[in-house]
Amino acid sequence: MLFRTMKTLAFGLTLSALVLPACVSQGKYRLLEDELARAQGDLARASGDLASAQDMLIDSEGRGSEMYDRAALAEQLSAENADLQAQLDKYLRDNTLFAPKNTEIIGRNGAYGYRVESDVLFASGSDKLTKAGKKVLSDVATELKRNDQQIIVEGHTDGDPVKKTIDLWPRGNMQLGAGRALTVKEFLVSQGVPTERVAIASYGPYRPISKGKSAADKAKNRRVEIMVSLPSDQT
Repeated sequence: MLFRTMKTLAFGLTLSALVLPACVSQGKYRLLEDELARAQGDLARASGDLASAQDMLIDSEGRGSEMYDRAALAEQLSAENADLQAQLDKYLRDNTLFAPKNTEIIGRNGAYGYRVESDVLFASGSDKLTKAGKKVLSDVATELKRNDQQIIVEGHTDGDPVKKTIDLWPRGNMQLGAGRALTVKEFLVSQGVPTERVAIASYGPYRPISKGKSAADKAKNRRVEIMVSLPSDQT
């Protein structure tokens, strides 16, 4: 429809150009001039509409391609995660893992690990291991030394802001989580786990396992997770 309008306007401009030089009265000449001006304006607007339509079409095609790429990536990642989880489930079925006292065996994203509540390992706001914490980690280290898989020690906190020990952790819970993860790594290394096997990460309050606000919920979120990658023959 837009292209037909432009062709009609262009024909009108050509016809006007042929008529203007003819012998016409001054009034008719001015009338033709007005019609020509209107035709030129209509043509300019039609050209602008066509350009806008073309731009919208190009933008639409680009967005459609981007959405398709994102959907394909999401599908690929979902399939890869499902495959990793299947391998993890098989590994956990085929291997009897010992959970030391005060620890819980967990598994996610193709890795298994040991979850320990921070209240067992540390005093409030501290990164210094308790006597009970050292005993738990000593038992975990014994298990970790049975293989040579890569390890990530993750520090997690609750969502309450750091107050009493803010001078030690001016950057708040993320810094506290990192300090505790580093302390756990150093202890595991002191127990014979090779340092090159162990990395650390802090998630602070951003990966809670409980959404509640009770003291019990917050205690669950204050934790250290020692995640172990699957053996290479499982991946």
